[in-house]
Amino acid sequence: MSVAGSDVIPTSVTRALVAEELVAVTAWAERRPGWAARLDDADLLLVIDGTHPVTDVPVRIIANLKGYRAIPPGWTFGAPSGATAAAPFPERNTTTRGVGSIFHPSRIICAPWNRLAYAEHNGPHADWGGLANWTSAGAGITKADTLADMVDQIFWHLSLSRGMC
Repeated sequence: MSVAGSDVIPTSVTRALVAEELVAVTAWAERRPGWAARLDDADLLLVIDGTHPVTDVPVRIIANLKGYRAIPPGWTFGAPSGATAAAPFPERNTTTRGVGSIFHPSRIICAPWNRLAYAEHNGPHADWGGLANWTSAGAGITKADTLADMVDQIFWHLSLSRGMC
């Protein structure tokens, strides 16, 4: 599967950058009981399994890393291991702690560090200046410059969510 913009950086470079950052992602998961992170190196997918911090419902978070760091990863929620139903998606937090939700009603993680939020990938944001601007786009929304930062932001927003739908 070709990802728009993923040919900007050679796969070998992406793999080297991901290898450096994977240590922090793995350490992040190890600090949370029931969470695990692994890299599907052949497809350049980061797969993180855990449970919703409020409801203990299993969750699987997947990042397509093709083209990373020239463009942001493509973050999605997948069906948890062994699940036969469609992938659940977090409910939006609406008024919790005065923070808006990164969980968009169209079932995407709406953050500048998710390529799927950009218009180039049929996302809602044509106003962020394009994929190459991902580290400076969306000021004041959510900021994450590394894979571990991104995972932590997703987890934090999960902790503000009432559950999965």
